[in-house]
Amino acid sequence: MTTTYTKRPTSKLSRCASFRIILASIIFILTSVNIFFAPKLLGPAEYPSNFLHDFKGRSLIYSYNDNTIGISGSRNHTFFYADATNSSRLLLQIAQTPRPIPDDVINITMEQQRCRRHGLQYGNRTTRRRIFWGSLLADDSWHAIGSVALETYGIFDLAVFVESNLTQSLYHRDIRFFPGSEAWDVVTKSGMFGPTTKVIVDYYYKKDPNLRGLEREHAQRALIIDRWKKEGMTKDDIGYISDADETFTRDFLRAMQVCLVPEFEYHNHCELPLVRAHSATFEGSFKCLTSKWKRTPSLVIGECIDKIGDDTKHPKPERSWNTIGWMKDGWTRKGNFSFILNTTIPPTIINNNKEINRYNTTKNVLSTQYYPLLNAADFRRFYGHTYRKSGFHFHNFFSSIAALRFKYNTYGHPVGNAQNEMLPVENIHVDVKAMISCVMDRPFSNPKFRVLKDGMDFSNRKKPAVYQYKEYVDARHREIYNEILIDESKRIKTRQLDLKVNTSK
Repeated sequence: MTTTYTKRPTSKLSRCASFRIILASIIFILTSVNIFFAPKLLGPAEYPSNFLHDFKGRSLIYSYNDNTIGISGSRNHTFFYADATNSSRLLLQIAQTPRPIPDDVINITMEQQRCRRHGLQYGNRTTRRRIFWGSLLADDSWHAIGSVALETYGIFDLAVFVESNLTQSLYHRDIRFFPGSEAWDVVTKSGMFGPTTKVIVDYYYKKDPNLRGLEREHAQRALIIDRWKKEGMTKDDIGYISDADETFTRDFLRAMQVCLVPEFEYHNHCELPLVRAHSATFEGSFKCLTSKWKRTPSLVIGECIDKIGDDTKHPKPERSWNTIGWMKDGWTRKGNFSFILNTTIPPTIINNNKEINRYNTTKNVLSTQYYPLLNAADFRRFYGHTYRKSGFHFHNFFSSIAALRFKYNTYGHPVGNAQNEMLPVENIHVDVKAMISCVMDRPFSNPKFRVLKDGMDFSNRKKPAVYQYKEYVDARHREIYNEILIDESKRIKTRQLDLKVNTSK
């Protein structure tokens, strides 16, 4: 059998085909010019459109496949993602990208204005106080960690994390940030906390079954101050302890570094050395701002921190939890310092929350008396001055509902049946119910607080730095919405199956 191939006759190109070729050529030429002379962001379409604004005009080429970026005038930078997925991966890309520190240089006019915003005076400082930060670290989501990193980028001299292989309820957990792991790389090598911020992860291993709850938490936090001391903290530096999902506002931290702060300057030998935040609380999504305000985290000047200040001058107090907890009441203002002063007469510097001129040192009638130095537990308990609207709490920002259930079942205040998928997730805790109501746009009623719809509308308060990246904020909101739907669908399917089994009997 013979196959015959017939050659098609040639013909001139149609006008349409010619037009397409010319158009394609023009597009190719324009694209080539753009690539060679004005590099722009190349990568996933969901990347924030305003991402480049931090670079002040510098060109940026992003390669999605080889995991590196090149920035004009700087070395290649490697991104680390660990187990981050979807929107949390996007957040880590944003947080890890090298960029200038916007408020690094002291501008006297701006610092004067900053101090006034927080009810403080500017003392003509020309250098910033150093800040040493510390936090416990466990199964915290990248949403919380990345958001705190964005808020505090370039501010800390040292950041210390402490991780344990047991939860406060003594549930075993695998170490997540072990040396060499990509999770460890994210926090210690990526530069997400700033180009010169040193980040260290320490580990707490102790199987004592009697060491649980807050006592175990205090024991872990004690390692933070130990590390501060090893890394050269002085009495003039600021100690800052928070949870991984809490942060002071950037503006407030900068104020603490340059302003005349009474708790740092006129604390009366550590009688009143603690600065406390007044933190707006978000539940699960940056669009779910609540009316709850939390009085953490806290700052203390190094002069009044245990192992940093002069312990030969300050009395050693009695403490709870086998000496690692907070001071007993007689050693604090709550107990009128009765163990120190041997009197029931309260100090005259402060009367409840009504403060006598905190800048007037002549009021310090007890100036010859030294007060105890604060340990890590005191950061969370000791009386301090609260500065209004000075912080944020990114609460319940877990990557999945399963992770949220695990947290409530195993950590500080466990809910025994939280991991039972037949238990509606909103019944685990009122805070979770607030999150569900906001994300799913359902009614929420609680006598203690309310949900403020769409947290992006932040009135006249300082907004979190993460608000610059609306694409990420929206993506996070959609993700938690879908997670809630999936969790609820599991109960529906189980009930349908049970009903089918019962009707077949």
